[in-house]
Amino acid sequence: MTRKYLITVGVFGFLSIFFGAVLSHFITGKLTPEHLYQYNTGVQYMMFHTLALLGFAFMHKNISGTHLNVIFTLFFIGIFFFSFGMLIQATSKWTDLSLGFMSFIIPFGAVSFMAGWLYVLWMALAGKYKRKHNHKNKQSHDNQTL
Repeated sequence: MTRKYLITVGVFGFLSIFFGAVLSHFITGKLTPEHLYQYNTGVQYMMFHTLALLGFAFMHKNISGTHLNVIFTLFFIGIFFFSFGMLIQATSKWTDLSLGFMSFIIPFGAVSFMAGWLYVLWMALAGKYKRKHNHKNKQSHDNQTL
């Protein structure tokens, strides 16, 4: 597992918890139900994909560096544009921050998440991962065929 993957996972994991705590302790009463839903969705998707990144990082011996980089890039873009976009949009009236005409980045982030998962599916279907061979099972299979 490379350092950059661990740093990415650490930062996004921390931010997921941080923004969740901000929501529950400071801004819950200040947001409309719609904005509360948006904020919560942004935090949840950030955590879900951070955990997925952590899982893929631990599979570094089974997935080539190129494939791992594609997954990390797509999920990173998704977290950055979708999750942070949802957080900014949900709190725009409270923080005076706004995406304005750049609100198109939120669906772009969602598409990036979907592309990442489709890439994982393609890798599985195309056999683009290294399988670990269990020598005990191979020996017992060989003995059964004799």
